[in-house]
Order: sequence, then C-alpha cells, then structure tokens
Amino acid sequence: MPGIGETLKEIERPKRALVLSGGGARGAYEIGVLKALCEQGVNYDLAFGTSIGGINAAFFAQGKIGRIEELWRTLKATDIFRFPNIEQIRNIIKGSRWGLFDTSPLEELLYREMDLDLFKASATKVGFLTTDLCTLETRLITTDDITTIKELVDTLMASSALPILFPARSLSGEGFWIDGGLVRNTPIQTAINMGAKEIHIVLLEAETDGACPSNILQVLTRCADILLYASARDGIRLVNEYNKLVHSGQFADAEADVHPLIIKVFQPSDRVNTTVLDIDPMRSVRLIEMGYFEAMSLLTLV
Repeated sequence: MPGIGETLKEIERPKRALVLSGGGARGAYEIGVLKALCEQGVNYDLAFGTSIGGINAAFFAQGKIGRIEELWRTLKATDIFRFPNIEQIRNIIKGSRWGLFDTSPLEELLYREMDLDLFKASATKVGFLTTDLCTLETRLITTDDITTIKELVDTLMASSALPILFPARSLSGEGFWIDGGLVRNTPIQTAINMGAKEIHIVLLEAETDGACPSNILQVLTRCADILLYASARDGIRLVNEYNKLVHSGQFADAEADVHPLIIKVFQPSDRVNTTVLDIDPMRSVRLIEMGYFEAMSLLTLV
C-alpha cells in the first residue's frame, strides 16, 4: 500500500469524503448527523461505511435520509434479527450455523428499501469494506463494482456481519465475508487513497464511555465496540500525524502542491448507553436528536 505522502502526490483528489463508522444500534446517531449535513447543504464526492455505517451510507447516496430516519424511529431489534431457539443453538455448536442470530429480517428490509438505479446514479460514490475470514483479505467494494440489487444487498449484509453474532456472507459464491470495520472501522486511509482532501467522520461512541458489561452477550458486543473504536481512532491519528509533517515542512520538496488534510469529527458528547444490539425506537429517536443538534452546533460554529 502506498504511503500517505505518496498517495497525495500521485492521485488527483476530489473535494470531500464522508466516513461512517460501525456501531449497530448507535447508527441512529449517524442519521441525525446526516440530516443536519443535508440541511446545511453539505455534499460529498465519496462516502464510505462499515457495518451500520455502510447501510446508512447507501440510504444517504440514494437521497433517502427522510426514509431511513422514518425506519430508525420505528424499528425494533426483532425487525433486524431473530434470537436463536434451542435447535438453532444446537446447529451453531455442530457447525452447521455460522451466527448466533438470524439476520434474514435485515436482508428482507434491504431488498424492500434499496433502489439500485438511485444508488448507481448518485453523485456520491460509495465504498464498503468487508473482510474474508478465509483469507483475511479486506476488500473495498464501490458503487462501480455493484451491478445488481443482489450484489448490493450481499455487500451490505457482508459488511454488517459481526463474527459469532451475525453470520458471514458469501460474495459471488466465495469466501466468508464479515464486517470490515473490525479491521478498519472508519476507512479513513481508503478515503485518502481515493483522493479525499476533506474528510468528515462520524463516530458512534463518546470519547469516554465507562460502560461495564453485565452478561455474556454484552461482553461480546463490548469486545466488538473496542475493536471498532480503536480502529477509528487509529485512522484519525494517521491524519493528524500527516498534518504535523506538512506543517513542519517535510514535503517542501514534493513535486505536487501538498496541503494538510481537513478533518471534522462528529461524535456523541456523552455516553450513549446503548449496545450494538439495543435497537429500540425510543433510544433511536434520542440518538437521532442528539446527532442532529450536536452536528448543527458544530456546523454553525463561526
């Protein structure tokens, strides 16, 4: 992979990229932020997402912010996944089932709501990250790679597959693809590689959370949180370190005119108190409103 300095010299860069991180039920916060961005007329050349961030990005690219907000305000956990019964738990133990939860309700929702024509015609190119459990390859799948509604839904399901909790997905009949966010939750490096010079990032966890798990399911979801958030912070650190090099004159002899990357982070100001699986209309409404008002405050600062 080329270094960040080499990337900037070699690629002609579009203006702005949106990066949406993963976090399950906390994805409602992203909807509030997206609503504020749309109201303020902020447009993006590129949008990247993993897990719920990928699904939100797909709706955003189709211009369906109103529709995804409506869904978040009404959806319950059982509208997205089903809890396993005894027989399904036996199948997990025997190895004939690859996820604790049945995610067919989410798949059915995506088939109902996704519009391939709107997705392909969008001025915002979308990229999704997913990782193959077989080869450990992390793949970027963009708007250009997707030609059918099945490919779009399969990609979204793969990018949303949390190991143990949600089943991995085969793509084009190959591999076991899972949430790429466990490797690269907010794909900031990918945005840079594709030419972004201004990056807006939405994180789904407060800087200090302090939540303690009280059961085994919460332990699993908390472990996913740790991986997702650490990956996001690493991406932001990368940008900050690069900007320090620019300001110190390290690229003074570069052939290209090198400028610092502009980065803006939208993030809950306080503990969210919602795990990745706690999809509930009341919680979602609160998160949407939090994301909206916090984003508006940041966007309107002079």
